[in-house]
Amino acid sequence: MPHLLLNIDWSFLDHYYMGETAANFLRFAGIALATLLLKKPLAALLTRLSSGLAARYSYMQHKTAIREMLFKPIERLLQTVLYFIAVNQLDHLLAKIAIRHTIGGKEKINLKLDDITDHIFLFLFIVFLTQVFTRFTDFVYYLRMGKAEAEHNLERQQLLPLIKEISKLTMWILSGFWILGSVFHINIPALITGLGIGGVAIALAGKETVENFFAAFTILTDKPFQTGDTIKLGEVEGVVERIGFRSTRLRNADGSAYIVPNQNLVSQSVINMSMRDNRLIKIVANLKYGVGSATLKKLTEEIKKTLTATPPVITPVEVIVETFDKETFQMVIYYHLPHPLPDDLKLNTVKREINLLVYDIITASATIGTPVGTS
Repeated sequence: MPHLLLNIDWSFLDHYYMGETAANFLRFAGIALATLLLKKPLAALLTRLSSGLAARYSYMQHKTAIREMLFKPIERLLQTVLYFIAVNQLDHLLAKIAIRHTIGGKEKINLKLDDITDHIFLFLFIVFLTQVFTRFTDFVYYLRMGKAEAEHNLERQQLLPLIKEISKLTMWILSGFWILGSVFHINIPALITGLGIGGVAIALAGKETVENFFAAFTILTDKPFQTGDTIKLGEVEGVVERIGFRSTRLRNADGSAYIVPNQNLVSQSVINMSMRDNRLIKIVANLKYGVGSATLKKLTEEIKKTLTATPPVITPVEVIVETFDKETFQMVIYYHLPHPLPDDLKLNTVKREINLLVYDIITASATIGTPVGTS
């Protein structure tokens, strides 16, 4: 077989076809075919090497997360580079193909195909390279956040999402300038100067965004609350899930998510309910008239005695009669629950059971009858 290869006349590789040698066409085909066959194994190898730069963690322990975050952008970047190398083997052929457009008998546009392909590949290279860096940032965030959660470091859990978002935004802004300068040949210094001149108009147009951005830093430095705290803003109450550079996300007890602008959290009074050691609960019962004062006094004492003895209720328990309407009056019951509750108890479950207990006490009194309503 080696002897047969030596006897082959390889001079045909030097023959020109459409301005390119046969060898260049073969190299083009070989690199393109190798890209199709080897892009996934090479991307997997580069993904593993990249993940090793992030931290001293086991690859197998985070294999699924690594592949989801890094594999695809690395594969696209690698494929772009290899296809560019393949197409570059035919640069003489591409240079002969041009797009010309004339206006009024004069040639106005003259684009060579090799310039077009170079700019397309450069554009794709910048986009996919930026994706690799942003996904790498996501991976580092994933590792650091996991470590912060394991160490119960609330301050780091609160700060890491903001750092990740700012880092990714900065990367895309820089890549945008890179594309404008290298692909579209825009004068970047002049562009930045123009942006500086129009900075006032941009600042005014994005006034709320800028306010929310600086409010995020105020929250992170002043620390009125942290991730995991339960806060109340007006009628909105929920657990702080995430503090972003524009808004903060709260999760209510029923699972609803509230997206609150950071400026509202800085400019308005926020109650950090996680800093208290108990939670005040209020029950309002609407009762019909016709109840004697002695009976009503006995009923209030029974409710106080029963709730005081009901775990996990803690003292004080108050029962007040107020708000006399046309047909009913209100009995308002205040009691306290420990905060946070034991792990085996849910707030809504405890409130529902105590509401039913109060309802049974009221309806058990024959002289009072059925209450009009409870809340």
